[in-house]
Amino acid sequence: MPVSLICPSCGTAATFQRPPVTTCPNCQASFPAALRQPAEASLLRQNAPRPTLLTVGLYFAPAFGAMCLLGVLAAATNARFVNFTVNGEAVTGHEFLATAGAGVAVMGVLALAIAYGIWQERSSTRWLMVGFWAAVVAMNVGLGWANSGTNGAMSAIISLAVFVLLVGWYLFGKENVVEYYRALGREESARAGAASKGGA
Repeated sequence: MPVSLICPSCGTAATFQRPPVTTCPNCQASFPAALRQPAEASLLRQNAPRPTLLTVGLYFAPAFGAMCLLGVLAAATNARFVNFTVNGEAVTGHEFLATAGAGVAVMGVLALAIAYGIWQERSSTRWLMVGFWAAVVAMNVGLGWANSGTNGAMSAIISLAVFVLLVGWYLFGKENVVEYYRALGREESARAGAASKGGA
């Protein structure tokens, strides 16, 4: 969908199909940042729809986050109807809470924050995803270390390495995902600039 601007210098309407939006095609005067930035952000956003896997995450992340937090709650109350295991061994709810409760709670909170960020289309959501996978790695390394020392920790790293690399490539290397988050960042900057000018 094109964006139309009224040139403040000559009063002519100019229509743009794609960025950059720099100068008036009629008088060649440069558009002020207050007009240029929102227009470019809007065009970029239109050309960068939300990637499919992020849409899947919008529904999966809140379910996973709620499951994690409910699991921590069940462990804290030592619920009898839940079977808790750590490194393949059956444990009580309180033992699970002491061993893995903090990690599971962090993952649950991050998953809910990621779901909210995807829904609200925040550019910072990508870094929340990085934090989530860092928490996954840290918890598995900790459990591996507790189970069999250095060998357990290294085994956890190796088992997750390929998947974490794929996640990193998807978030920071896949072209449509990078363009999507770049467009969100430009849109947020344009909104912030407009808000600061309005407040002044």
